[in-house]
Amino acid sequence: MVNVEVGEFTFLVPEQLEFNFEIATQKTILEGAKLNIRMVKGRMKCQECGHEGEAQSPDEALGPAAMFSPMKCTKCGSSATMITGGKDFFITNIEAEVVPAGKR
Repeated sequence: MVNVEVGEFTFLVPEQLEFNFEIATQKTILEGAKLNIRMVKGRMKCQECGHEGEAQSPDEALGPAAMFSPMKCTKCGSSATMITGGKDFFITNIEAEVVPAGKR
């Protein structure tokens, strides 16, 4: 099992990761391994009031372009925000079972 953490602002889609993992691991020692994906919420900091917390989802009424607009502070509503988390992709660990050579 391969465990990964995917930040919200990587814009990686779990289904795409699973598909690519399956292809990339073919004919390797990881073939058939399970990919366990944990999504990590984005975080932001307001430069106006200093509030730090989870980023609020963009307004769905704005459509796909909303993801490119500044995030609004959940406390004061300011658009003067900075992304502080959720931009990373980490392989947190790999779990493997060792099979003795004679039992393969």
